[in-house]
Amino acid sequence: MAIQVLYVDDEIPHLMLAQEYLGHSGKVDLTCVSSGREAIEALSKNSFQVIVSDYMMQDMDGVALLKYIRQNYGNIPFLLFTGKGKEEVVIEALNHGADYYIRKGNDPFEQFAVLEQRIIQVADRKDVQEELAAREELYHSVLAVQSELIVDFLPDLTIIRSNEQFSALNHGAPTDMIGRKFLSDLSLEDQEELSGAIHLLTPDSSNVDLQQTFTSPDGRDLTFSWHIEGVFSTEGQLVSCKATGRDISQESEARADIKEYEERYQEKATDLPRDMGDFDENVPLNFIIENTRPAGSWTLPELIKQARSLKMNGIASSTGQDGHRAFLIFLNGEPDGGIYIDRTGVLYGDKSTLFLRDSHQFTFYPTAPEIATRFITGCRIYDKSHIKVPNVYAIPEIPSVRKGIGNITLDLRKGGRSMPGIRVTIKSEGKIVGNDITSATGQTSFQLLYGDYTGVVLTENGTLHNFTFKVNTPESSHVVELA
Repeated sequence: MAIQVLYVDDEIPHLMLAQEYLGHSGKVDLTCVSSGREAIEALSKNSFQVIVSDYMMQDMDGVALLKYIRQNYGNIPFLLFTGKGKEEVVIEALNHGADYYIRKGNDPFEQFAVLEQRIIQVADRKDVQEELAAREELYHSVLAVQSELIVDFLPDLTIIRSNEQFSALNHGAPTDMIGRKFLSDLSLEDQEELSGAIHLLTPDSSNVDLQQTFTSPDGRDLTFSWHIEGVFSTEGQLVSCKATGRDISQESEARADIKEYEERYQEKATDLPRDMGDFDENVPLNFIIENTRPAGSWTLPELIKQARSLKMNGIASSTGQDGHRAFLIFLNGEPDGGIYIDRTGVLYGDKSTLFLRDSHQFTFYPTAPEIATRFITGCRIYDKSHIKVPNVYAIPEIPSVRKGIGNITLDLRKGGRSMPGIRVTIKSEGKIVGNDITSATGQTSFQLLYGDYTGVVLTENGTLHNFTFKVNTPESSHVVELA
């Protein structure tokens, strides 16, 4: 079925060209009007799936028409025609919810071919966007009804108090929980990981996040997310821990439902770059970065701290020496959207944060909240554990090499082939001191005190592979060959 399009331009020759190039394609059912006032009248009588408007018109410019439509007709896809050198117009239009902009050129065939493609894309995208918004609303409704579990325990995991929600989950009263071990139903490996993480807590790195999965007495698989904060004495000694948990089982199901629609939205979206060499200004995110004055540059932890303190809205961009490009999109100070692009492709949302490092330098470009919200759609970050400050399992930084600290890069291979997406756990004297996932090139890096370490790899077929290595220089590397 043809897409119903309202085309607005006060120059009659342009309307005739639109009819000639678009009106006979069969993909678009075109209604042409020659002023903003006529467009408003047409909207009052008919429904349209897409609106295309010129910017320069005598009675009402295209941005003024856009504002009227957004106020009275909601989110009908809106495409704006602009001339060259009108960057401020494009930014204003994007600020007020324009879906796309097209610059007028000398070749009408090429211009209207691009326009037809954009019309089809924004019409398709709107349907998927509405489905995605409905799934996200369901996800947030699941979060709203969750009750927090609260537990205080000693460094040896002995519980000293808990709330009723935690005790009810364990079929008892709060007083019954006193003296029990926190998360005693974890596997031995997970208990070891938890104990190691607790003993690594310091006043400067005082929290850790983890997930616990177990089967309830009625046979349901439940997953809980825990945030654990250390409580320290004036001498810096760990005295106790406060754990806050919540059941994320339904949340995980809702997120899985969202994922399907996010992937469909990403296929339709034209807002974001799709490869390392994509600097095309016709991509809105690139356009904003190229035409917005940066507010400053920070490392990742500094950026998170700065954005939250000032409630910043905008796009943070980082380019690595290997050519990778990373973007974090902030709304009200929170990194709610993410994109990571390297030679192997593009990652959105949660996956985009897996390869971020504290040393990455980001430049921040402020935008209106509306623009940030628009870009977040389809690349929303739900799990922010990889971009928290301080990082999970972070080792306190030691500024001098003479203090005995080095960076080691582990290169995981199998038959000479790089092994991306493999979890690597690092242990020292039986305690876990680091966890990470290998990059697209099969590498991961750790900052460790000088000494001997054991690495544990869970391979793709589910078997454990152990290896040992030594850190005794400021920079080193180690190849791990998986059998």
